[in-house]
Amino acid sequence: MKIYIDENKCNGCGACRRACPKGPRIYSIEDVNNKQVAVVKDPSYCLGCKMCTTVCKPNAITLIE
Repeated sequence: MKIYIDENKCNGCGACRRACPKGPRIYSIEDVNNKQVAVVKDPSYCLGCKMCTTVCKPNAITLIE
Protein backbone atom coordinates (compact mmCIF):
# COMPACT_ATOMS: atom_id res chain seq x y z
CA MET A 1 0.00 0.00 0.00
CA LYS A 2 1.31 3.45 -0.89
CA ILE A 3 0.34 6.39 1.30
CA TYR A 4 0.49 9.90 -0.09
CA ILE A 5 -0.01 13.02 2.03
CA ASP A 6 -0.63 16.35 0.32
CA GLU A 7 1.41 18.75 2.47
CA ASN A 8 -0.56 21.69 1.08
CA LYS A 9 -3.82 20.24 2.45
CA CYS A 10 -2.57 18.62 5.66
CA ASN A 11 -3.11 20.69 8.81
CA GLY A 12 -1.06 18.46 11.12
CA CYS A 13 -4.01 17.64 13.39
CA GLY A 14 -2.87 14.03 13.92
CA ALA A 15 -6.32 12.47 13.38
CA CYS A 16 -4.76 9.97 10.95
CA ARG A 17 -2.24 8.85 13.52
CA ARG A 18 -4.90 8.43 16.23
CA ALA A 19 -7.40 6.59 13.99
CA CYS A 20 -4.93 4.17 12.40
CA PRO A 21 -4.44 0.83 14.23
CA LYS A 22 -0.71 1.13 13.45
CA GLY A 23 -0.67 4.94 13.55
CA PRO A 24 2.48 5.66 15.58
CA ARG A 25 4.46 3.23 13.44
CA ILE A 26 3.26 4.76 10.18
CA TYR A 27 2.70 8.45 10.86
CA SER A 28 4.53 11.20 12.66
CA ILE A 29 3.63 14.86 12.93
CA GLU A 30 6.63 16.96 11.95
CA ASP A 31 7.58 20.50 11.09
CA VAL A 32 8.00 20.73 7.30
CA ASN A 33 8.65 24.16 5.80
CA ASN A 34 7.52 25.86 9.03
CA LYS A 35 4.21 23.97 9.04
CA GLN A 36 3.08 20.96 11.09
CA VAL A 37 2.14 18.08 8.76
CA ALA A 38 1.72 14.32 8.91
CA VAL A 39 4.70 12.44 7.52
CA VAL A 40 4.74 8.77 6.48
CA LYS A 41 7.52 7.04 8.42
CA ASP A 42 6.97 3.39 7.46
CA PRO A 43 4.12 2.46 5.09
CA SER A 44 4.95 -1.26 5.37
CA TYR A 45 2.76 -1.40 8.51
CA CYS A 46 -0.33 -0.19 6.61
CA LEU A 47 -3.25 -2.64 6.85
CA GLY A 48 -5.24 -0.91 4.09
CA CYS A 49 -8.18 -0.23 6.43
CA LYS A 50 -8.48 3.39 5.20
CA MET A 51 -9.32 4.72 8.66
CA CYS A 52 -6.82 7.52 8.07
CA THR A 53 -8.63 8.70 4.94
CA THR A 54 -11.99 8.50 6.73
CA VAL A 55 -10.95 10.88 9.54
CA CYS A 56 -8.82 13.27 7.47
CA LYS A 57 -11.04 16.38 7.25
CA PRO A 58 -8.89 18.22 4.69
CA ASN A 59 -8.73 15.05 2.51
CA ALA A 60 -4.95 15.20 2.47
CA ILE A 61 -4.34 11.42 2.47
CA THR A 62 -4.54 9.10 -0.53
CA LEU A 63 -4.01 5.33 -0.34
CA ILE A 64 -3.04 3.46 -3.48
CA GLU A 65 -2.79 -0.33 -3.64
